[in-house]
Amino acid sequence: RKTTEFAVLAFCKVLAAINVSGVLAEYREHPGLLMKLPGYRVQMGFGLHSGWAIEGAIGSEFKVDASYLSANVKLANSIETATQTYDANILLSGEIYSG
Repeated sequence: RKTTEFAVLAFCKVLAAINVSGVLAEYREHPGLLMKLPGYRVQMGFGLHSGWAIEGAIGSEFKVDASYLSANVKLANSIETATQTYDANILLSGEIYSG
């Protein structure tokens, strides 16, 4: 339950930071960008799900990235993709909703 609350709180903090960002405000008002993309706004979608995953390091001696593998990661990604379909900033799986 606590993990769910922290995940939702982190989402709220990210969304608030996007809305008050001076740098992003400059982009919103940039004439060249507005000509190509009228009404442009940065939007983020979050899909939250909970479950097991395997973490592994992928890369070389110069750059290493973390990667997470499991059906749960794929489900969270699908939920995040659905935020575009439903024009929502956040969608929760039943696992997260029931806490």
